[in-house]
Amino acid sequence: MRCGGWREGIALVSGYFALVSGAFAQGPLYAPDQQPSAWNLNEIPAPWDINLAAGAAMQPTFHGSDRYRASPIPLVIIRWHDTVSLGVDGLSIYWHHNNLRLGGGVNYEGGRLDHETSGLLSSGDNRLAGLGDVDAAIGLKGFVSYQWGPVYLDTSATKYLGSQNKGLLVNIGASAPIALTDQFILRPHVAATWADNNYMRTFFGVSPVQASKSIFPVFDTGSGPEDLNAGLTVVYRLNKHWFWGADATATQYLAHAARSPITITDTNATIATVFGYHF
Repeated sequence: MRCGGWREGIALVSGYFALVSGAFAQGPLYAPDQQPSAWNLNEIPAPWDINLAAGAAMQPTFHGSDRYRASPIPLVIIRWHDTVSLGVDGLSIYWHHNNLRLGGGVNYEGGRLDHETSGLLSSGDNRLAGLGDVDAAIGLKGFVSYQWGPVYLDTSATKYLGSQNKGLLVNIGASAPIALTDQFILRPHVAATWADNNYMRTFFGVSPVQASKSIFPVFDTGSGPEDLNAGLTVVYRLNKHWFWGADATATQYLAHAARSPITITDTNATIATVFGYHF
């Protein structure tokens, strides 16, 4: 999920929420494309792991926007036998052995609106008028991760199957959860994203028809690196069930994504926080 207003906020915090919820799990439970927690890794995993949370994110109105909007974040993540996961990243099935983990699944990309909407779950930006909406799309995803000492290395590839978004995204990342106490954990993280021609044209390109209807000049894109991002997650266990988490992430757009006329600023930042309950 790369765009789409409040859905983007959900995607942003889903990764560190997996770390938050894992802090309460009886064993190495984690969302399929995220790292296990630093707590209780030697205990027997529980069959079910259910987590509910709500919060808010301050994020740009679109990738490369210089305007920001606060969006609510409802979160639900359910895992079964540390093999099947259903949550904000969609449905995933995965296998793990020692330090290696791999799997696949189906996820959802929220698209992009070329106009601003009103209401609590508002999204879009009127400056995009004339580019046309990008409809939501289902994505097929595969992922692999490996624990190398205290560092978790992961990579994933997602192919979208939408009527407009038929792009391919590849992500490579690393993180290192650090348990300062039994209740307090930090997680610095870095990642890079590569996108194919279809994805770049959909979100950063401007066709002659779009240029004639919008404020943007024609811009042709190609495949290549989309962005680099880095941030810090903070998680605090309030008691046996309740937890609080926050994340601040900065994104630097690269190559065609940075040069696109749609990208008003090539650096974005997002801040998010959640308060939740682990069953």
